[in-house]
Amino acid sequence: MTLPPLAAVRPLVGAVAQGGGWLYDLLTKFGVGHDTAQTVTDLIVRPLAVLLVIIVALLVSRYGGRAIKRILQRLADQASARSDSHRAGARVATLSGLMANIWRFFVFVIAVAVILGMLGVNLTPLLASATIIGATLGFGAQLIIRDYFSGFLLTVEDQYSVGDSVTVDTITGVVEEVTMRITRLRGADGTVYFVPNGDIRLVANTSRGWAQAVVDLTLPGTSASDLDGVRQLIEEAARRVAARPAFAAHTTEPPEIVAFVQAGLATITLRVTLHTVHSQRDALTAALREEAITTLAKAQRWPGPLVALPPSPA
Repeated sequence: MTLPPLAAVRPLVGAVAQGGGWLYDLLTKFGVGHDTAQTVTDLIVRPLAVLLVIIVALLVSRYGGRAIKRILQRLADQASARSDSHRAGARVATLSGLMANIWRFFVFVIAVAVILGMLGVNLTPLLASATIIGATLGFGAQLIIRDYFSGFLLTVEDQYSVGDSVTVDTITGVVEEVTMRITRLRGADGTVYFVPNGDIRLVANTSRGWAQAVVDLTLPGTSASDLDGVRQLIEEAARRVAARPAFAAHTTEPPEIVAFVQAGLATITLRVTLHTVHSQRDALTAALREEAITTLAKAQRWPGPLVALPPSPA
């Protein structure tokens, strides 16, 4: 059997290897040469395909950014309704811009990879190297990634803000700064704590909504024989404090007295509470305790004699 000359096989091999898609096949069927068909394909189809990829990438990045903004706005509205915070709008504007830029960068990388593949660039070595580098960085920086992701959720949900008094696990302080990675707290003694956001599992915020001023009064056990009179004295003292100009605007509910918080052999403990806001809780608690003790002491219901101040000179 006689094999065809190598020069006769080579054009067929070249045509198979070149390929070219539907336009290439159509042109060759109409008698256009292989080189001409390949050239026409390269000059028309590939630029159109690249242009189509660019248009799709622009549309995806644009409408994807809008979708991100809508999702973040919905989360911010829910957080604002729960926490009664008016700073959600600024947070949404900041975070939506950040996430939209991240989304555009992601779409840009995918579009570039697709275009390079269409132009015949072999992306296998690049993707393999990127996979190895990404896996190494991801394994080494997983704690940092967790901190950033947790900081994003904390900010979107508006769990606390700068100036709030919070307790994070066993640390209590005032929030001085909130970033995507850490939360900075200042304790009552001035100590500054830097808490990674990824380590925050339980937060108690004492600066949102309403609060209660709570005062426990320990009285002699003999006061139980006239409990109604003692309760009336404490209630009158609490009402006088609630009517003061400094507290009247935020003390809108009547005082509540709970009898026998604790009862021993020689003493009983009564608790009085006043509804207020967090910013006035400490001051209201001090004023309520002082007024209640003074009232009980004047009525000889508080342990120990009432020390009278000497009269002021005329």
